[in-house]
Amino acid sequence: MKSRLILFIVLTAMVSCVKETYDMDKFSDRIHLSPAWVISAVKGDISLKDILEPNDTIVFDEDDFVRIVFREDSILDFKMADFYDLNDMVAFSEAYQIGDLNLAPFQGTIGYTLDQISTFFNPALRAQLVAFDDGSTHNFPPFPATSLGERNYSLFTNFEYATFSAGSIDISFTNNLTAPVSGLRITLYNTVSHTQIGSEINITQVNPGQTGTGSLDLAGLTITNSLTAAVVINGSPGTSTPVLIDLDGSNIEIKVSGRDMKVSSGRVVLPLQPIESLDGSDTVDFDPGSDIEIDVIKITTGNLSYTLNGESPLKVSLTLTLPTGLRDGVPVTKIITINPGTIINGTISLDNTTIDLGTIASQPYNLLPLDYNIEVSSDGSMVTFNSTDQVSFDMELLNPEFDYVKGYFGQRTESIDPDSIDLEIEDILNHITGDFLISNPSITLNYSNSFAVPIEIEFNATGFRGSESTDLGLNPFILGYPAAPLERDKSGTFTIDRNNSELPELISMPPEKVRFSGSAVLNPDGNTGARDNYIFGDSRFLGSLEVEVPLEFRLNNLQFSDTIDNFMKMDEQDNDSPVTPEDFEYVRINFTAENGFPLGMSLSMSLYDSVTGTVKSSVSADNILEPAPVGSDGRVTQPTETETSIEITREFWNSVDNADMVILKFSASTTDNGTKDVKIYSDYSISFKIALAVKADINF
Repeated sequence: MKSRLILFIVLTAMVSCVKETYDMDKFSDRIHLSPAWVISAVKGDISLKDILEPNDTIVFDEDDFVRIVFREDSILDFKMADFYDLNDMVAFSEAYQIGDLNLAPFQGTIGYTLDQISTFFNPALRAQLVAFDDGSTHNFPPFPATSLGERNYSLFTNFEYATFSAGSIDISFTNNLTAPVSGLRITLYNTVSHTQIGSEINITQVNPGQTGTGSLDLAGLTITNSLTAAVVINGSPGTSTPVLIDLDGSNIEIKVSGRDMKVSSGRVVLPLQPIESLDGSDTVDFDPGSDIEIDVIKITTGNLSYTLNGESPLKVSLTLTLPTGLRDGVPVTKIITINPGTIINGTISLDNTTIDLGTIASQPYNLLPLDYNIEVSSDGSMVTFNSTDQVSFDMELLNPEFDYVKGYFGQRTESIDPDSIDLEIEDILNHITGDFLISNPSITLNYSNSFAVPIEIEFNATGFRGSESTDLGLNPFILGYPAAPLERDKSGTFTIDRNNSELPELISMPPEKVRFSGSAVLNPDGNTGARDNYIFGDSRFLGSLEVEVPLEFRLNNLQFSDTIDNFMKMDEQDNDSPVTPEDFEYVRINFTAENGFPLGMSLSMSLYDSVTGTVKSSVSADNILEPAPVGSDGRVTQPTETETSIEITREFWNSVDNADMVILKFSASTTDNGTKDVKIYSDYSISFKIALAVKADINF
């Protein structure tokens, strides 16, 4: 065995130092030597700086305090599109019925001369009137009620036929005779069908040179552009004073005038006019998603895409105004003109436009007021019109780029799916006992957040080691967010440490497995009605993680044991070794150290027979190192000197070949048996000496 061979070499060297002139005959037949030697084997002086160099993971502070740091960049990287889809929020579709329209006034006049009227009198009366037409004055003879037959008005040019929802035909009767007329009765007919229009119109007595009127309500009536009037003159009382009687020069006139007419259908010529049946106001619904209430949007670039479908025979001019969509303080306005029966597509630019969706009291969010004015005309042509004709208008807001959106973005909960991590250190932990506490570990989330929305994070973690478990014990927390609109980005940190969690206890178990779960709640207080969330077009959450383990800890009799093959057992080829365990009374390793670390250590080594399950022999060295004392700040105040020995006895040597395994057990404690925190600094050092002490017991 190598260790025995080393001892043999040491003894041989010592024997070779005996003087050659020594008289060997002086030895008796049985010689017993029992010398003792102390051989300085190893010495050294090493500091922590000699074995550790600072790098990205191991950090030496300015005062040489040692920290272990793990960093991971961009573990969280979310953009606005990951949370919200604010594209295609508008799908506006409306059909505006044209309704009843105004028809321009029309009029026509028919007249009868006294000569024509007298032809309907009896022959004697007519002969008398003919005789009085001599240029002199005469008493105008009375005449009875007389039917003047039917007379057609000239064709009206602004319609062929029309059904009216409102309006009137005024009939005016002008008496250009020199005698009063007792009245007039008129009945109107559509000429072609000779259908009566309304009821008979009566006009009472009209004096010479005067006009009498009557009126016919057109509501619900259909008339054509060709009218026939059936006229009955109610007679005349004549005059008691002489007047000029002129058969050809005096007459009566009957005028018809259409006024205040609204046509519901017909073939008509319609002048340019607004659709008065519409109130001119509408709202555009924004649908940003469930529970999202938008108050204001600032659009950097974007368009309202529209389609205007003129489903009527009229020319349509649509004027749109967004009263709360302001560009440079001026409402966005668009005028669209479309010819009859055609479709037009186009866009309304919303570049650099601020849209207020919160001005309607009944729902102060997600509604855009829309003012519109629709003007129609037949553009001078005769068209077939119906009040049920309509104009269809569709709008979409596709893929705008936002400067910002203000509102309430819902209370959403995103769950962190339960999961577990097996650290795969169960075998290692099975060899460790004792109390161990890393005093001040921390996990720091460094983040940059440009979502001006409160987010509450709940993170649960539980470490398991055998039947034991330790919870992280972290309360829900809200990450910082910018104070919009003045602030658009918030950089911050959130640290999990001993002040807000049981992280030291969780890490110090240490756990075999860690189970974790959690959630993120957007707007944890729910909808307060404030609608003061802000997101920006370039909103982003970027987070990096930093795990820091300052070398500040406590150990109380932390033991690590392991069983290995017996490396000291003699091989068969070593049986002829000239050195045997009986040749030594003891072999001792003396260890002297000046320890600048606040960490003490003991060691034991046992020979173990795995077949019988028994320990054959053990050697140990309690307190190979005594921990250095520390001050209230955990830093070593002065080194501690320690002297100890590991004695390998003859009994131990005799048991070496009876064991197939060796049990090694290390035990460590920090200053004051692990009752206070100690800190590790890079300038800590150990000075040590190791000497081999051998006492031989050799028989010749």
